[in-house]
Amino acid sequence: MNKLFALFFVVVSTVAFSQNKTEFHKISLKDKKDKALGLNFYVENVYDGRQFKGNIGTVQKGGFNRKVLANFEKPLAEEFFDYLAVICPKEDNKPKISIRVNDLYVSELTRAMSETGYATLEIDVIESKAGVDYIVGSYIASTESNGMDVTGKHDERLKKVLQDCLTDYLKTSDADKTTLVFEVDQNIKNKTLVNVPLKGVYLTYLDVLNGKPLEDANFDITNKKERFYLFNKATKAEEMNYYGFSDGQNFYINVSKYASARHYAKTEIINGKYFIENVVYNPNNAIAMGAMFGLIGVAIASASGDSSIPMLIDCYTGQPSFLSNSEMKLMLSSYPELLKDFKNSDKSSNAKKEILQKYYQVILEK
Repeated sequence: MNKLFALFFVVVSTVAFSQNKTEFHKISLKDKKDKALGLNFYVENVYDGRQFKGNIGTVQKGGFNRKVLANFEKPLAEEFFDYLAVICPKEDNKPKISIRVNDLYVSELTRAMSETGYATLEIDVIESKAGVDYIVGSYIASTESNGMDVTGKHDERLKKVLQDCLTDYLKTSDADKTTLVFEVDQNIKNKTLVNVPLKGVYLTYLDVLNGKPLEDANFDITNKKERFYLFNKATKAEEMNYYGFSDGQNFYINVSKYASARHYAKTEIINGKYFIENVVYNPNNAIAMGAMFGLIGVAIASASGDSSIPMLIDCYTGQPSFLSNSEMKLMLSSYPELLKDFKNSDKSSNAKKEILQKYYQVILEK
C-alpha cells in the first residue's frame, strides 16, 4: 500500500472512529498521597447542579491528538465527596458545609512544542442556620499548566480549582455572605422558555426555568460597549458568578465560559434558545464546550486568537451552537429556499438571526 495513502487511511479511520464511538478518558480524584489541609470545616453533602452532565470536557489522545470526551470514574458528587473527606475530614468540633457544583470542565490546547491543560470550576457553598440551608457564596476558579503531555494531570488541576474556591470561601466575611435559601430539589418545571424571564437576578439556569429570580434592588447594571456587568451594591463588587439577569425587557446571560472576557451578553429568545449577536470567544474554553456537545466548525477549528461569532445556547440543555457560515449552511441544508436566502445575504449577525427565526418557524409549522 502506498505509504501516503496508508497514512491518510489511518488518519481518516482514527477521526471517524473517535466521532462515531463514544470514548471516554476517565479521571479519578483518588490519590493515596492526598492529606488533610487543616481546613476548619467538613463537607456534609455535594450536589451536582450542572446543566450538562454528560461529561466534563475533552482531552487529546494519540499521535494525532484526537479529541476524546473526559469524565470521572465515579459520579461527580461521589468523586468530590470522597476527595473532600480526605482534605477536610469530619470532626465533631468543625462546622459543616455543603457545596453545589454548577459548572466544571477541562480542556487541552496543543502548540508546536508543548501542551496546555485547563480546568474551570464554579460552586455554591451552603451553610445551615436554624435548620435552613442557605447559599452563602458562589465561587469560580480556573487554572492552567503546561507540559509535553498534560492529559495525566487533569486531576491535579481539578483539585487546585476546588481548593481555590474553598480558599475564597474562607476569605468571605460574614458581612459579605449571601443568605439565599437553598433547595435540594433540582427538578426543572419548565422545559421551554418562550418569553423573557421575570425581572431579577438568576443564580442558576434552574432558577430561570423555574421562574425564581432574586430581587434586583441591590444590583446595578452597567453597559460597557455592549458587554454588561452586574454590580452588587451591598458587597460593592461585580457579580460574575451568576447565570444571568433580566431587566424585564431583555435577558442577559453569563458568557464567561465562552468569551475571552468575563461579562454578560444581551440575548434574544428564539425557539427556546438564547441568541447572542456576537461573542468574542475564548478558543480554549469554546473548544472544550464544542467538543463536549459533539460540535465541529469554527470554534473547534480555530485554536489561535480570539474570534467573534453569533451563538445560540439552548435554554434547557445548555448546548451551544457556534453560528459560523458553514454551520448555518449545514443547518439549512434541508431547506433550499432558506439556504438560498442565506447565501444571498450579507452573512451578518442580523442576517443570521432573521434566517434562524424563519428556520424555526418552518420547523414549528411542520
